[in-house]
Amino acid sequence: MRIFHSEDHRGHAGAKEMRYDQFIPMCESPDRMDTILAALREQGHRDITAASAFDLAPVLRIHTPGFVEFLQTCWPLWEAEFGPKGFATAYMFGMRGMDQVPNKSVHSMLSCYTFDVCVPFVAGTWKAIRSAVDTTLSAATFIAGGGEAAFALCRPPGHHASADLAGGYCYVNNAAVAAQTLLDGGSARIAILDIDYHHGNGTQSIFYGRDDVLYASIHATPESEYPFLLGYARETGAGPGEGFNLNLPLPLRTTITAYRSALAHAVERIRAYAPDVLIVSLGVDSFVGDPVGGFALESVDFLTIGADIARLGLPTLFVMEGGYAIAELGLNTANVITGFSQARG
Repeated sequence: MRIFHSEDHRGHAGAKEMRYDQFIPMCESPDRMDTILAALREQGHRDITAASAFDLAPVLRIHTPGFVEFLQTCWPLWEAEFGPKGFATAYMFGMRGMDQVPNKSVHSMLSCYTFDVCVPFVAGTWKAIRSAVDTTLSAATFIAGGGEAAFALCRPPGHHASADLAGGYCYVNNAAVAAQTLLDGGSARIAILDIDYHHGNGTQSIFYGRDDVLYASIHATPESEYPFLLGYARETGAGPGEGFNLNLPLPLRTTITAYRSALAHAVERIRAYAPDVLIVSLGVDSFVGDPVGGFALESVDFLTIGADIARLGLPTLFVMEGGYAIAELGLNTANVITGFSQARG
């Protein structure tokens, strides 16, 4: 397993988020990468490589130019108005009946290009976004060159970001950028298996009308959990994409038995699709102690999940998504990678 990482994520820190009735420090913090790297090394993973730099062309294959420009300019515009302290976030959102085309105001851009208050901007945010893309594209390049397995250990995560919306800690959809890059490089079909506790509404939206990417997601039922408005089993794709979107929502307090049943369903659908490459949106916020989760998976269960995925026998790219129980995050993430690696031999 080749692991790719960049230290350029560290400046994306220091902001706060709304958690229902609380205003708290961001759970999506640099500490996440440190604990994961330590656990990977403890479990014997030594093939850790610094990410290479890429230009923005692959990002613009997924995201609109206006949105990408917003991601680059949001903080400088905010800083010019309010100074270098604090963080930028939306004060309101463009809704039905409002003009949803941003003007030159950073506030209108935040209103039009974000859908919640969990994507703050600070001075280091754009550099961190670029580092996540570079890490993911480095791993995708390794797979395209014949590598059998790679892990893009990156932050911020990406699966909630759509073509022109950021939300849920996600700015650029790293997994989607990797999928499109692999397709542009000659792959005919890509499968994305999303095992984050939350539905990857952004990834679904990007590929919903396409048949060259199968999206399969195991997540908490939208009646109970963020993002609330997407992730129903009835969402199966549209037009050419009909039948190529598989949502497997599960109730709160789901344990490994029911989870493995859903995973087996997803694995069989992926096997029938016969993709050239499997991308795994790897979230471990399904852990029983995760502060933003509601499932009941134990640390040992992530070894099993990794082994179940390995049985597909496909070139596999893991892209880091969620997981916020810092004390167990490293172990849980490393267990997926170790379980996968041991099953593959």
